[in-house]
Amino acid sequence: MLVIGAVAQSSGIGAGLSISGYVRDEDNHQPLKGATLELMGTSGSTASPSVMSGITGEFRFSGLVSGDYRILAHEKGFDPVTVNVTLGATSLSSVSVGLRPTETSDAIGPGDAISAHQLSVPERARDDFDKGMKVLIAPQPDYRRALSLFERAAKVFPDYYEAYTEMGVAHQHLGEGAEAEKALRKSVEMSASRYPDALFLLSEMLNDEGRFADGEGFARQCVQQDDSLWSCDLELARALAGLKRPTEAEAAAAKASELNPANAKTFLVLGNIHIQERKYQAVVQDFDAYLKLDPTGPASDSVRASQAQARRALEKQLSAVPQPH
Repeated sequence: MLVIGAVAQSSGIGAGLSISGYVRDEDNHQPLKGATLELMGTSGSTASPSVMSGITGEFRFSGLVSGDYRILAHEKGFDPVTVNVTLGATSLSSVSVGLRPTETSDAIGPGDAISAHQLSVPERARDDFDKGMKVLIAPQPDYRRALSLFERAAKVFPDYYEAYTEMGVAHQHLGEGAEAEKALRKSVEMSASRYPDALFLLSEMLNDEGRFADGEGFARQCVQQDDSLWSCDLELARALAGLKRPTEAEAAAAKASELNPANAKTFLVLGNIHIQERKYQAVVQDFDAYLKLDPTGPASDSVRASQAQARRALEKQLSAVPQPH
């Protein structure tokens, strides 16, 4: 039996180096989801496939070697930016990429308007929130300090559901799962289930804990709020796969792959789904896609081992089919 869950939790021994971090709005430090990032070497050549930032602004380039790199980030309505990084003997994490909104009137559409909720945040609360975000995504994050700043912001502005979401993130990094879930649930409740970041993070947490029925509900709400967020579809696929509903899960995972074909984790989920369906040819293809995107990442050795199992299962499957005389 092939178990992809074990792949996702591999130790990372022998893994290549990586560069990861977050994309934020330079003005308000809010996460920017769906931004495109490219990684270039010193010669100007592409060093890794382009990636899109996730719902919390996260991004990751894998399978790298030591050296100097340039991260090129761009998103509609923002000025493009280049960030120079040096990768030494260990992976880089919490690289901060800030994009500044383009100062032209035609760059702002109806969907880009600042919400009444954002405008109602008192300056003091906004200031504490911004400070908390800077501490949270710093090269050496101080999660306890970030948590205290978010709590202070929420004390000034009790309806600050974004602050409760970030409290959940800080609690998670501190290993305080129960507190993280409580903060995220409060954010969902306060925002009337309209804040995708909280919905996604809560669904992801519940799926990680094997609570797939709850995870499905929040993932569906996330998809309803923004049909273009691949992260929401991916969590919906994970939940449905965990509930042994592979046909629905496959459709959700396929959509996530279409929205962001550069996300390697999607192909792990698809592999798991296709194993449930005994579609071993598809499993082999899923893992080929994963290894092209993340050839030396933490899960690559386990993926190759599971792919070999899938090939053997496929051979048995084909040999059992009666041959025409």
